[in-house]
Amino acid sequence: MNVKKVFSQAFALGLVLTLTACGGSVNKDNNGSNAGDNNASNEQAKDEEFKKQTNDDTLVVGVDSLGGEFIQGFNNSQNDVRAREFMGIQGSVGYDTYVKDRGGKYVVNKTVLDGDPQEKENEDGSKTFTFKIKKDLKWSDGKPVTADDYLFKALLHSPQDYALITGSTEIGGDSLKGYNDFREGKTKEFEGVKKIDDHTFEITLDSSFLPYFEEESLKVMNPRPIHYIAPNLTIDGSKFALKDGYKLSDDDKKAFIESLDKQIETEKSSYDEAVKEAGEEDPDAKKEHEEKIKTLEDKKKSAESGNDIDPTEMLVEQAMLFDANEYRKAPKVTCGPYKFVSFENNMVKMELNDQYAGDFEGHKATIPNVIIQAINPEISVDLVQNGDIDVFEEEMNGSRISQMRKAADEKKLQYVAYDRNGYGCLSFLTDRGPTQYKEVRQAIAFLMNRDDFVQNFAGGYAVVTNGMYGSSQWMYKERGADVEGKLTKYTLNVDEANKRLDNSPYKFEKDGKTAWDVKKAAEEYKNNADKFDYYRYDENGKKLQVNQFGSKDSEITTLLSNQLPDNAKQAGLEYNVQAGDFNTLLNYRENPKEGDKAEYTAFNMGLGFGTPFDPFYQYNSKGNDNKTKTNDPQADKITEELRRIKPGENEAYLDKWEEFQKWYNDYLPEIPLYSNNIHSSASSRVKGFDGLTPEWAVSCQINQMSLK
Repeated sequence: MNVKKVFSQAFALGLVLTLTACGGSVNKDNNGSNAGDNNASNEQAKDEEFKKQTNDDTLVVGVDSLGGEFIQGFNNSQNDVRAREFMGIQGSVGYDTYVKDRGGKYVVNKTVLDGDPQEKENEDGSKTFTFKIKKDLKWSDGKPVTADDYLFKALLHSPQDYALITGSTEIGGDSLKGYNDFREGKTKEFEGVKKIDDHTFEITLDSSFLPYFEEESLKVMNPRPIHYIAPNLTIDGSKFALKDGYKLSDDDKKAFIESLDKQIETEKSSYDEAVKEAGEEDPDAKKEHEEKIKTLEDKKKSAESGNDIDPTEMLVEQAMLFDANEYRKAPKVTCGPYKFVSFENNMVKMELNDQYAGDFEGHKATIPNVIIQAINPEISVDLVQNGDIDVFEEEMNGSRISQMRKAADEKKLQYVAYDRNGYGCLSFLTDRGPTQYKEVRQAIAFLMNRDDFVQNFAGGYAVVTNGMYGSSQWMYKERGADVEGKLTKYTLNVDEANKRLDNSPYKFEKDGKTAWDVKKAAEEYKNNADKFDYYRYDENGKKLQVNQFGSKDSEITTLLSNQLPDNAKQAGLEYNVQAGDFNTLLNYRENPKEGDKAEYTAFNMGLGFGTPFDPFYQYNSKGNDNKTKTNDPQADKITEELRRIKPGENEAYLDKWEEFQKWYNDYLPEIPLYSNNIHSSASSRVKGFDGLTPEWAVSCQINQMSLK
């Protein structure tokens, strides 16, 4: 039992701030319950009497749930991301140095930068970029935007202390030179960032990240208001420094000691929980734990005895906590078209930011107020056509899409349709339980009728895919027809499922010696399918049993439970489907128990593809978003080579993309179920709604929208 690994997983959940969810666009496939409080929000939205919020100066965006997480690193609920985009905390309409246009291409933000960044290639293979920001940029509180704001996040989030103190999954500037030394605390200076003056700064991309096909994405620097989060800190070159005139007060010392107490308490409780879960204590993990406790207690003793406290270190820790506690829940200073007012009663209220300079094309929002309101998605079309809400985005349910299109024909609302940049899937843990064997994963793919999902869930407004792609991606448009012919098309075929399982360890009867007999299984299934008990076993007598967890509100969970358990019997597989809330699903998936103790190793969910498309993070053994626990030398090689293709070498990139798709189709870390044709609707009074794309939501289009 690897208690050390369990420790790291439990610790991520047991910190000052609880990690509730992360990942791509999962809500629509799971009816919106993909964040810690989202289930409650959604249930309340269903049960409470709907209160109309629309008026002449307010645009209301309906969503299925809200988590109230307004910075990255704690929950990536799509609806919370939309709120961040309205406020410019992330996305295409804030003050990032580079932003994505409506086609998903990274472009220079000319509203922010005073000219294109200067580029310098260094002898060690790294690249330095010098940015000069315009002098008239202001935060929503009227304070100037400075170079400090652009370097603040890299310096604050990159140290491993940020995750340890706050529970965030943010990793900071991992592409920047000197990242590892700075992250591990070996130096107080981050070599990859440098302040030149109040409006000029540099970043240096590490040679280990270069070449990188989507290099422009590495030049994205996102500002955060240092004057609001850390008012007594400034940036001196490549490190944090104290502002002139700052003196350490008794209150500051007291807050620092309280912070250390909380860290000690969290460290102890998290470790105890990890040991309890693992069932034993690992010597290496114990030693690491004791060293952390000693370091924290030594710090505390030194502070209590009146010895010198490093004031910079203290203020940085306070900034980390303020960022993750206060700013995360109420970002009162922002740089986007709207500023935060409140989050309560399942609503995020925002008002126009009169300090906003515009998006990268110079467009500025004019609608005075925006509200994001949690509603019952089952009546979303009715609410839009009645004017009770103005917008509902990314509908995937086939019957509601048909209702929407009919209402549009009757001039009761308007809609935009486009192909989804993602898919619904059945995701596996590939390092434990029976799903660690690709033959088992392939067999499961041959035990379902994926066309059934397209028809019964998506109402025909979707297609079955066989790789990690969506029809809106440029790679698919260029090579989709070619790659499709090279991939296995998994269809319901019990014979093929049995062939795969005969090549797995599960080819015996219960005694672990007698060969499992497909004819015997067929006879038993025919005679009494309900009481079928002729399952496959490995040589050690372990039954072939796969347990899947799905969201209780998801129609896909129901469709899978109607298909797989019964079909699987004919291949000697006991397949069980359990439904619950999506937060529980995420915990089982992202923090599984070791080995055979893992309760579930299959999960139905939805995944969205980001730009750039870089599957290194998801399927390389070193990837920090490798939720399937993939550890395959071929995947490591392909994903590394894919990202290292030089910018502009599209044909080479497409060749490697095809190679990746063939690997994915064979290895099957997930089984793609369907990729939708998405429909977003708006009330008749909304103007400028027709500019939406897979990369460009209402939160981006807002600068070109108005109300009649």
